[in-house]
Amino acid sequence: MYKDDTPTSSNLTLTSENISKFALQVGFNACAVAPVHRLDDDAEFMDCWIAQGLHGEMDYLERNCDKRYDPALLVPGAQAVVVCLLSFEHSGRDYHRRVKSMLYTLEAQLKEAFGEDIVSSTHQHIFCDSAPILERRWCVEAGLGFIGKNHQFIHPTLGSMVHPGEIIINKPLPISNTPYPISALCADCRLCLDACPTGALRNNVWDATQCIAYTTHHCLECQLICPFNL
Repeated sequence: MYKDDTPTSSNLTLTSENISKFALQVGFNACAVAPVHRLDDDAEFMDCWIAQGLHGEMDYLERNCDKRYDPALLVPGAQAVVVCLLSFEHSGRDYHRRVKSMLYTLEAQLKEAFGEDIVSSTHQHIFCDSAPILERRWCVEAGLGFIGKNHQFIHPTLGSMVHPGEIIINKPLPISNTPYPISALCADCRLCLDACPTGALRNNVWDATQCIAYTTHHCLECQLICPFNL
C-alpha cells in the first residue's frame, strides 16, 4: 500500500529532516540545516583576503563583518540556518526573485507546521545573495557539499550550478550533519585551475581583480570544466 509521507502540520516535530521535506515539496533541489555559530576560520580568512585587496571593488565586504561571520548578530535569537539549493535550470532568468519566492512559500509552511515564532517577526531572515551572510560556507556547514578549488560551492550530485537561499530560524532543533572538509572531493584534479584564463585561482586563493566573472559576469570556465558539472 502506498504510504504518503507528505509533511503535514498535524504529525510533525521540528527536525532538519522535516524541514527538508517541506523544501523539496516547494521545489528546491536540496535542503539541509546548520546550527548557528560564529564562523571563526572564515572570519580570519576573509579579513586577510580583504586586507590584501583581493576583493577588488566589492567594498560592501568591508562592512557588517561581525554580522557576516555570526548570523546571531544578523538575526537576534537565531538558532539555525536552513539552506536550500535551486539548480540553474530551474531558477529562470531572475534567480533572486525565483529563489526568494520559494523561500517565502517555505516560510509560510514552516510557520503553519511549527508556529509563527519559528522565525523573527522583527528582523529580515530570508536571504538570497542579498545580505551579509556567507552563503557558500553555510551550504558546507549544513553538509550539502564542499568548496572546490575553483572557490565555488559544489554539491556532489548537483555540481556548482546552483543558487543557494537561506531562512534563519529562531527555534532550536536536533541537527546531525557533518560539514565536508575544504576541497574534499577535488583530490588531485586541477582542471579548473588550468582552465582559468587569467590565473585568478592561482595560489589557492580567488583574486577577484583578475576574475572575468567578477569584472564582466560572462565567464564560467572554472565551472564548465568541473567534472561535477559534466
